[in-house]
Amino acid sequence: MKNGVTGYRHRLMVATALLSVALIAYQVAIIQLLSYVQWYHYANMVISIALLGFGAAGTLLSLKRNWLLKHSNNLVPMLMILCSFTMAAAVDFASSSFARFDSYLLFTDRMQWLKLLINSLFYFIPFMLGALALGIVFIKYVQEIGRYYFSNLVGSGIGAVLAAVLSWYFLPVSLPIVVALLALIAGLIMLQWKKQGYMVALTFIVTVFIFYRLKEPAIIKLSEYKSLSRTMNLPSSRISIQKPGPYGLVEVVSADALRYAPGLSLAFNHDVAVKDAIFNNGDWFGPVDSWNVKDSFHLLDYTTMAAPYLLKERNKVLVLGAGSGLYVSHALSHGALRIDAVEPHRGVHQLLTDELVAHNDSLFYYPEIKRHVTEPRSFLSSTKDKYDLIQLPILGAFGGGSGLYAMREEYTLTKEAFFEMWNLLEEDGVISITAWMDYPFRYSLKITASLAETLQDAGINDHQSHLAAIRSWGTITFILKKTALAASDTAMLRKFCNDYFFDPLWLPGLKTEERTAYNEISDSAFFVYADELIAGHREKFYNDYGFHIRPATDDKPYFSQFLRWKSLPQLSAIFGSQNVSFLELGWLIALINFLMISLLAVLLILLPLVKPGWRGTNKGWTVLYFSGLGAGYMLLEIVLIQKFILFFGNPVYAAAFVICAMLLSSGGGSYYSPSLLPAPAVMRRILFLIFLILLLYTFFLSPLLNMVAGYPDFLKILISLPIVAFPAILMGMPFPLGLRALAGSGEKNIPWAWGINSGVSVISAALAALLAVETGFSTVIFFAAVFYAISMLSTYLLKV
Repeated sequence: MKNGVTGYRHRLMVATALLSVALIAYQVAIIQLLSYVQWYHYANMVISIALLGFGAAGTLLSLKRNWLLKHSNNLVPMLMILCSFTMAAAVDFASSSFARFDSYLLFTDRMQWLKLLINSLFYFIPFMLGALALGIVFIKYVQEIGRYYFSNLVGSGIGAVLAAVLSWYFLPVSLPIVVALLALIAGLIMLQWKKQGYMVALTFIVTVFIFYRLKEPAIIKLSEYKSLSRTMNLPSSRISIQKPGPYGLVEVVSADALRYAPGLSLAFNHDVAVKDAIFNNGDWFGPVDSWNVKDSFHLLDYTTMAAPYLLKERNKVLVLGAGSGLYVSHALSHGALRIDAVEPHRGVHQLLTDELVAHNDSLFYYPEIKRHVTEPRSFLSSTKDKYDLIQLPILGAFGGGSGLYAMREEYTLTKEAFFEMWNLLEEDGVISITAWMDYPFRYSLKITASLAETLQDAGINDHQSHLAAIRSWGTITFILKKTALAASDTAMLRKFCNDYFFDPLWLPGLKTEERTAYNEISDSAFFVYADELIAGHREKFYNDYGFHIRPATDDKPYFSQFLRWKSLPQLSAIFGSQNVSFLELGWLIALINFLMISLLAVLLILLPLVKPGWRGTNKGWTVLYFSGLGAGYMLLEIVLIQKFILFFGNPVYAAAFVICAMLLSSGGGSYYSPSLLPAPAVMRRILFLIFLILLLYTFFLSPLLNMVAGYPDFLKILISLPIVAFPAILMGMPFPLGLRALAGSGEKNIPWAWGINSGVSVISAALAALLAVETGFSTVIFFAAVFYAISMLSTYLLKV
């Protein structure tokens, strides 16, 4: 009998771990799917939906505790199998016409809000079912909570890494189905075949459905406003290559009318060649470009981006964000002897050096080109070379962007990044960056501010002697020169403008009429704004301008975030309330997600707990203690994911590393916790240590990470692991200790603790990204420390 019980417990631990693997991997899978169908903004929403499922399960446990425990032997395998089924079925339901929403239409069609809600609820169901199975296990074996919580956390950590690995092999629509298999196996492990005949039939149906969906994936439809959707409307367009990966789904499109000519001069009198194009998660990535010594010209020579090559020969060129090779071929066409092409997207790099070699004339195999598959900031920190030209990719979008990238970390465009570039320039070297002209003016002004502050940090006060800018009908190119612009430089740039019908924005000795000699501008105030920024009146301009154009920093690396709340009434009056949303769509979508998730957390987790009420003592301690743990843990986890994007160059890798390291370490702390007494003094000591560590991280984490950013990946992982693991080990102890303390005063209130912790975690996960954008990473870590301090102080209320 004893051996049977032991065997059951072992199977339960394995099934718990496997289900936890599936639940975390499913989060990553849905993030990948939504990033492809919509945009990346829904990552935090998916994390919050997962936590919402856990919280709702806790509430259900509170309301139906006795019944659930009575039928636990049948319910646990059934819930695991149903979790598997709903993981796969949610993709079908969310892709159906009544649930499919479009981010662009959220502010013009109210039905889109309802569809977003329905979509979220479909993905919520598998998380709730899986969490309910785990919750039953935790409550039934509360005295052994450390072991099962350890199994849960270890499985979750493995799930984060496994999802990143699987994403290399399965398309976004298939990845959730593969993950569903893991939950199905967990249910099979716990199934009692002889006693549960009806479950065998259910298992057969679910298995058939999952394998059918693996063979015949659901049909998903991209937002009609994504670049790929618009491109596929061209005649004879077709997708020739699909390559999945953690960086996103890479697709190569061919079409007879597919041409790319950014800001092409009106003097151009050649044919624009038809080229294949690369898209990543449905977004434009770049044309498949090539260069051959027999080519008579390069397309970019007829754009403002040719300006840096006019001033002198550029023998050593650094291309940051080499993309599909357009800027690399341009450098090659101008005789560069050494071109360092830095591109973090490994999937695109593999395509360009393998399947697309015939399309790009083996561009990346020229001996002058040295390929670097790494994050640009990592390269800037590690290289010792000096360059004649540092080239950045074009920013913004034709006609102006909609603010979709407001929540994306862009570490290559921070003040610290520009200063690193400055220090890598040869004596006559230049930094060149181009943006599409937008209205209202945002990108061009933020670039201006960033370059002006780079000069200020370098100790140069005469900004106009080091800055040149040239404007076409659609683009503007900025040149930042290490030494002052010579008279020959100015003459050459003026001649270039006259020959190709461009207009200078800044040149030494510039006359006002030169600025609009060939290209009018809709609002001449742009010239006044740009002049103010380089004349030294930046602080006043930052405060007065309707958009946020203060340069991005490593602590707030959101270059494309321009929204200022205090300006919304004024902007609404000028552009109309609906139009304003299309100026700053990304931030507003994140806000909508936060409000929706917070409402669902109240309705599905906290409100139902009011009916049965609290049974027993320690109500105040339970609320404060478990709220603080939930908020502190999630704020730290989200901000660490965002910080480590700088290290790993990819949100999926950063999330996989941080989640895996935190959960495995927290699992270790949880496993050790049964050896500790669930006494207030013990909890206080642990929580005080967490508080001190997070306080240190508030001030010293960013400088430390910047210091080692240029190290090899292996060393960065070795250094990063203790940074994440040390506090996480301690953070894994307070939750099981709190549950054991609560169990001593009445196990019936454990679901309350679960629900409160989950509800606050849900809201905190959705709030963390918004806080990071508005206040910076360091402030969010400080908030996490404060929440752990609240949990620590609440232990004085605990009555043992």
